[in-house]
Amino acid sequence: MAFRFQKASCVVVGTFNMYILHPQWLAKHEIIERGMEVGIETNLTQPGFRFQFPKDNATWIVAPNRVVIETRDPQTDCGSVIAKVLKVLPETPLFGLGNNAVYEYEAGPSERDAFAPAIRDFPWPESPNEGETIGQKTFHVGVKRTEYEVANLQIAFREDEIELSCNLHTKLEDRSEANAAAITAAERFFDDRTYSKILAQHFFGTSIDHGSTDT
Repeated sequence: MAFRFQKASCVVVGTFNMYILHPQWLAKHEIIERGMEVGIETNLTQPGFRFQFPKDNATWIVAPNRVVIETRDPQTDCGSVIAKVLKVLPETPLFGLGNNAVYEYEAGPSERDAFAPAIRDFPWPESPNEGETIGQKTFHVGVKRTEYEVANLQIAFREDEIELSCNLHTKLEDRSEANAAAITAAERFFDDRTYSKILAQHFFGTSIDHGSTDT
């Protein structure tokens, strides 16, 4: 069985001046093209902006404590754009960066038979209380790649779908070389996706299909 790509994102957590991160500033620093079409939304519940860039198939979420670039196009490199932003803001305090991807398999929980034995043979008890049903069952594995890097993979079995979430987290807090480490991690966006694919096959016994854009 193969999971299909649904969405991906690169998230950097830090202390940002969100008011300078507007389309004109991004174009000035050649992070986006000049004259690029953009939709702008404000957040009425908390500080922040949302930028829609149709040409890049990307959505930006800019808040005081993070910048997020997300996409539903497997070819969009969210990490490379985050790296460009960080290169222009070398003094910004940074705490962490994550390269993320979400995949779905439209099927019921019975499809677990196609997974690795550790998942396939795991007990699936029902609730002890009458009238209650199990809405989700989750398996998670965290792999410590280096002192500062952790890969988190999670499979969630729901009533009508199975979701695979992959997160490659790089710790940046209290690191003297935080900006350089963040740029390196962001530029590894597609490499981290390939790494997640290998881990998913190893731990869960499943594969990931990106279609014609498999990376």
